[in-house]
Amino acid sequence: MKKIIKIFLYNFFILFFIYLCLFSTNKVYANTYKIENIEISNEYNTNFNKDDIIDKAFIKAFQTLIGKLTISKNHKFLKKQNLKLIKSFVESFSVVEEKFENNKYNGTFEINFNKNKILFFLRENNVFHSRLIEKDVLFIPIFINLSDNSLLLFDENPFYKKWNYDGENQFLIKYVLQNEDLDDYKLIKERISFIENYDFNEIVAKYELNKNFIIFIILRDKNNFKLFSKLNINSIKSNFKQEFEIFALEDDRKVEQLIRLMKIRYDDEWKKINLINTSIKLNILLNLNSKNIYFIEKIENILGEIELIEKYYINSFDSEITSYSILSNSTPDKLLKEFEKFDIKVNIENNIWILNE
Repeated sequence: MKKIIKIFLYNFFILFFIYLCLFSTNKVYANTYKIENIEISNEYNTNFNKDDIIDKAFIKAFQTLIGKLTISKNHKFLKKQNLKLIKSFVESFSVVEEKFENNKYNGTFEINFNKNKILFFLRENNVFHSRLIEKDVLFIPIFINLSDNSLLLFDENPFYKKWNYDGENQFLIKYVLQNEDLDDYKLIKERISFIENYDFNEIVAKYELNKNFIIFIILRDKNNFKLFSKLNINSIKSNFKQEFEIFALEDDRKVEQLIRLMKIRYDDEWKKINLINTSIKLNILLNLNSKNIYFIEKIENILGEIELIEKYYINSFDSEITSYSILSNSTPDKLLKEFEKFDIKVNIENNIWILNE
């Protein structure tokens, strides 16, 4: 009887181990970056080829993903990748909508990229990536003509009117424009002489997004636009100045170009906050109770979702403990905070992390 029990237990844990390995592998590689609303237009004629359309969607989606994941200084290099490589990153895709009208094809696509392959590609090219976290931010644009101290706010300000003009999905920051408020106009008008040093607390406090805001001040002199940006996002503050050659405010193309440049700069600031430094290699031994299969599945889900974790695998197991080896691109305190987000309790004993609900 004892021999039968031993054989049963042996077979059970072998099957359990195989299950965990398969589950672990599938979970890690099932993680994808989803890029939605990729719109492709093309002439519909005798040379029309649907495969060419799909290839264009892959390229555009890849460029959008790289734009979201990395700092702008890396975009030019990373986006110049051949189609064969890009297609190797594609996990799946779907045609959300397509129309044939007036000899023209219009299609909307959704592309899923294999996250592990993308991150391996970035690491191989020594490029740090940011976590793909979108952020709602209160945005207050102010235009001041220094020659007469005139103030343009709200719809009189072309940067206010056109800030969200494009509806592009390549930016992580989502801008909530300041409401048209005469009291705000009066407050700003009274502080024109020291506007760069004004803290805007009276205005920002009116909004639920008061902890996440960007103040964009454009000062026009005879020759230049002097731009001053005041950012406060996730309690991290930064200020910076830039100058651009003056142009007519009626020139929509120039206004839109400047807006795009500023959005890229602001997105860079947000990405720096969420940047994952892959040069950091933190090895962790993590133990789970082998008898709680539900909790093991839950933790593997979580390990797959935490972008600070580069990889993990089952190191050993027995009837009591299933032990994982984890490689993380973070410091221990940052990784602990990630587990806290999932309401997971972590105890550290002899450099071994023990997880519980």
